Amino acid sequence: MSVETYHCWYPVQIRFRDLDPLAHVNNTVYFVYLEEARSFYFDQLAPWRKQQAEEPDQLPQEEPTEDHNPRIQTGPRGHHYGILVKEATCTYHIPLVRSDRAEVGVRVTRVGTTSIIMEHEIRDTTDHSRIFATGRSILVWCNYHTGRPHPVPATMRAAFEQLEQRSLSAAPEHVS
Repeated sequence: MSVETYHCWYPVQIRFRDLDPLAHVNNTVYFVYLEEARSFYFDQLAPWRKQQAEEPDQLPQEEPTEDHNPRIQTGPRGHHYGILVKEATCTYHIPLVRSDRAEVGVRVTRVGTTSIIMEHEIRDTTDHSRIFATGRSILVWCNYHTGRPHPVPATMRAAFEQLEQRSLSAAPEHVS
């Protein structure tokens, strides 16, 4: 992969607590790195979040109904819509050790009607040919009160396209 394919890079801080008894980064910690990088990516969408705050009518604000999903906790003034992780995968290529300097590339590869697919690459910050791991996340834009998928807002799709510098057209999908 090259820097041109990822427009967002997040620096990884390898902590002592991340290591397993063999002094490698524990396999489960990679998912924490991917999560931190996803969060950083969404921080880059600050103009979209600001627009949503200024134009709250962009998202329908429904009152909780009998269909409320008690497994998703939101306060009475909490957001009614947001992202839930449906699937996350990681493929390990080279073990990460404490002395490595790594960064995570994040990109949105597809925005469907209700889902967002992101890809991740953990690489050496100086030798970009050293790929430690690759990953993929499927995220679903949901109504938090019902726990059901809801269409991704057009403004969010536009923010992804702006960051990715390309069109991310929707295609038919099946999310349950």
